[in-house]
Amino acid sequence: MRAARHEQWGSPLEIGEVARPEPAAGEVRIAVQATSVNPIDMHTGRHAGYEQSMRLPCIPGWDVAGVVDAVGYGVTRYTVGERLYGLAWFPYPAGTYAEYMTVPAYHLVPMPRSASFAEAACLPMAALTAWQMLDAVEARAGRHILVSGASGGVGHLAVQLAVARGATVTALARPGHHPALHNLGAHTCVDYTDPEAVTAVGKVDAVLDLVGHGFGASLFDRVTPGGTIALATAWSIKGYRAAAEERGIRAASCLVEPDPVALTAIAELVDSGAVRVVVGAEFDLSHAADAQRWVEDRRGFGKAAIVVNTQDRT
Repeated sequence: MRAARHEQWGSPLEIGEVARPEPAAGEVRIAVQATSVNPIDMHTGRHAGYEQSMRLPCIPGWDVAGVVDAVGYGVTRYTVGERLYGLAWFPYPAGTYAEYMTVPAYHLVPMPRSASFAEAACLPMAALTAWQMLDAVEARAGRHILVSGASGGVGHLAVQLAVARGATVTALARPGHHPALHNLGAHTCVDYTDPEAVTAVGKVDAVLDLVGHGFGASLFDRVTPGGTIALATAWSIKGYRAAAEERGIRAASCLVEPDPVALTAIAELVDSGAVRVVVGAEFDLSHAADAQRWVEDRRGFGKAAIVVNTQDRT
């Protein structure tokens, strides 16, 4: 099969032929129709993320949407030909930048009926990150939630999922992305490059920080005492727990994990029209490196999909 892989840490992605994996007990093999790019893909390619579990040659990727191609011993929940999507193996290697991959069957659920393979592939890591961070801040009706990095892959889904839970959402993003965020349900949009405008937001019940570093640290002051800030990159903010304690708030460091129950609920929200994933760009497997650059350079709104195989295998 074809796959995009790093032969050395930090080396360019190369397209080559590798052995097609066989599903072990409890696993299915997926004919990958699409995957998507997440920032962690680039970090691990440089051996800068979860390096304790990564091995060379390294095939990146954790998001998958595709068709069951084979089932391992003991698998009863799925059969060959079913269209599934999921977050595979995270944070252990999954290798979704390939024509085939194997994954525990319980990591996968049926795709949203209304979604294309590219759209479904752009959901798992981003939507589950948003979902689990919203759980951490107890998002619900009557709460005001601030989302930083709102135009990104996680951010634009977090806005919609928070609105679906009844929360009031303020989105931080570039002005050019404000109309799109309003269309996705954001109640207020603020230019994150304008410190006075961000301060003018006042205090909110909770913050979802998807940016980190110095900007993320400044958002601690936006949380009302007793509230919560959920951090996607807590490692980038020195002393984040002490900073939260000083302000009388709670800081939750969030690491996404596979969750088939939540993925099923997300699929239902997509099919109902309450949530829409924005695929900002599509690339074929041979241009996986370009897809990663699109994400790193923040060239657009939403997610970048890698379409691996457009053949309908059902």
